Amino acid sequence: MRRSSGLTLLEILIALFVFGIVAAMATSGVTSSLRVQALNEASTSAQAKLRRITEVFTQELRSAVLGGITNLPYASNSSQISFLLLDGGAGYQVVDKAGSFSSRAYVDLAPTGALSDVAYLNGREILLVNNAGEAYVMRVTGVANNSSNGMATYRLNHAGCSNTIAFTPNTLVLSVRSLGLRYDGSSGSLLQRDAGGAAQTLAFDMDGLELEYVYQYADGTPIVRTTPLLEGSVPVRRGLISGQMATLTRVQVTVSASENQGAGREVTRSYMGQVEMSTNPSFQINRVRTC
Repeated sequence: MRRSSGLTLLEILIALFVFGIVAAMATSGVTSSLRVQALNEASTSAQAKLRRITEVFTQELRSAVLGGITNLPYASNSSQISFLLLDGGAGYQVVDKAGSFSSRAYVDLAPTGALSDVAYLNGREILLVNNAGEAYVMRVTGVANNSSNGMATYRLNHAGCSNTIAFTPNTLVLSVRSLGLRYDGSSGSLLQRDAGGAAQTLAFDMDGLELEYVYQYADGTPIVRTTPLLEGSVPVRRGLISGQMATLTRVQVTVSASENQGAGREVTRSYMGQVEMSTNPSFQINRVRTC
């Protein structure tokens, strides 16, 4: 007797079992693929964010005037750094006159152009720097013509602050702006602050930032430090390390951040950048003091 067409219960069960295995394998493959895709997207997003943060940080630091690292508005260390940016003009020649230059509360500039060309300096920060690498930052309190000792000059007064450094040939005045960058671990933010101003957020959702100061001996041997060398609490570009003279050649910054890849999982990435310090043969700031 011929069997009626159709599937038996056993055949249906076997088919369903095979289908379940195939579906599970397919689902596992899709899930794994989606997980890898999410991981790649999170990693790419984290790397892009870190690259942008590092570029902003290094771009600012690369503009540091004559390679000078300072201690205002932030004391430079492994999580924060301060430096000077040019804020107009290419520099003004300082004229020496009778008397003690270092104790004066003014500087006289060689008269180039009109007084109005330097009047904008009133109220601004200036950097007084000599060719020995000594520099001093102070704020101008007045600008005027001056003709004492038979010499016509433009006088920049800075009441309450003496010149402090010695006069040398080719002593210059530069208009500058003090800038500090600081990582705030409590908020995971990178902050920027001008001297005397309030801190502003440059980046957020960071996991860390580490600064390293790379000094170099005369034979090229590098020494990596988490703080700059100090003289009297002031950062210096050149100084003794283990009895040998070393020079700050670059600053390295490493930033890290996490990105959510879903399901409560995060991917953490780091990105490093470095800035070669100025090697201007005519002027290199060794130490910057502030009034």
